[in-house]
Amino acid sequence: MSGPLAGIKVVDFTEYIAGPYCTMLLAEMGADIVKVERPEGDAWRHTAPVAPYESRGFLGVNRGKRSIALDLERPEAREIAQRLALGADVVAIAYRPGVAKRLGLDYETLSKTKRELIYCENSAFGHKGPYAGRPGFDILSQAATGMVLYENKLERGIPTFITTLAVADLTTGMFMAFAVVSALYERTFTGRGKRIETSLFASGLAAQYRPLLSVDEVDRPVREGFLAELADRRAGGLRYEEAAKLRNEYVAPRGRNNYYRIYETRDGLVAVACLNNRQRRGMRDVLGVEDMTVEGISYDWFSEEVRQAHKANVEALENRFRERTTVEWIEALDAADVPCGPVNFPEELFEHPHVEANRLMSILDHPVLGRVRMPASPMMMDGARPDSGRPPPYLGQHGPEVLRELGYEHQEIERLVAGGVVVTRERLVPGA
Repeated sequence: MSGPLAGIKVVDFTEYIAGPYCTMLLAEMGADIVKVERPEGDAWRHTAPVAPYESRGFLGVNRGKRSIALDLERPEAREIAQRLALGADVVAIAYRPGVAKRLGLDYETLSKTKRELIYCENSAFGHKGPYAGRPGFDILSQAATGMVLYENKLERGIPTFITTLAVADLTTGMFMAFAVVSALYERTFTGRGKRIETSLFASGLAAQYRPLLSVDEVDRPVREGFLAELADRRAGGLRYEEAAKLRNEYVAPRGRNNYYRIYETRDGLVAVACLNNRQRRGMRDVLGVEDMTVEGISYDWFSEEVRQAHKANVEALENRFRERTTVEWIEALDAADVPCGPVNFPEELFEHPHVEANRLMSILDHPVLGRVRMPASPMMMDGARPDSGRPPPYLGQHGPEVLRELGYEHQEIERLVAGGVVVTRERLVPGA
């Protein structure tokens, strides 16, 4: 396999989204990824399956890997896993606290034998503090880091989590991949490996570059005042809607932003994205409304002046946009150098001319499901998109192959498969 990481071996002991997304990114760059699954497979294989042991969620984050399924409760399987780990450059792992050590796959055990090993461990909340060791998924990170509240999306008076993408999971996967590549680079100079730790909680914090920024001279007194009154009110019982109103008394919510939103047109939708006053003035003038708050260079959407201006203009803007088609508005806004664009249904993107022109969809032949389309790598390197060329593996697809690479003989491999130490999909779904 070619790519910047060609020759790098990674053993993936992760499930669901964060870890698998990390190792898929590494696979796209040419690394050889061996995914070690439990006998029934990664749990993500069984959520909304499209075939036995195959699901959209699993397919989406496991392209380019090889799969071996091991019953790690069996000593022979643990020996295989340990040999895989010690033969790798990178181990990615996300077991519950204590499991890796019990299996002989913890960093302390492996690094004694292989000091150049790069060991990347992901957890929900890390290993210190009051949340340490707690189980966790994306929604729990969104909740614990306050992300769900900042979105201010309510359903029956209760905040809803971000559903369009798994924010904490995907950012964690990117941070993991970045850390692994950085450690590999450092190893070329030092010859030593490194222990990397990430968590969904830490990623949820890091992703909120703006809401979790505090200018203490300005923000700390306000924050402490709110928290003191919140604690007092909670002692007497407090519903979320009341707490949100209390917060708004201390922290002014951002007002409606008429210049950064989606509008309905005569035949569809158009998005506008004005992030400076030159662009806002351009949109204002194209639409023919009055708004003096966009003069000059500064703009404060938390101010009462801006709130009132947006409130006064919103109905007129919405009515104006409905007068013309999406294409007509894009032409008019483009002419004024106003950032804008159409709103596409996801179904329109599979064969969209812009997607095709940039080769942004990968088409793979899956051995169980046939042709599968999925987003390609978003990166270009020397004019080409990194592509492992491998579809997501079916459960245990490469078990015998991986064992041969470890030095196991044919008869021994057959015995391990027959005894259930190594599991294959063929054994679980006869005739499939």
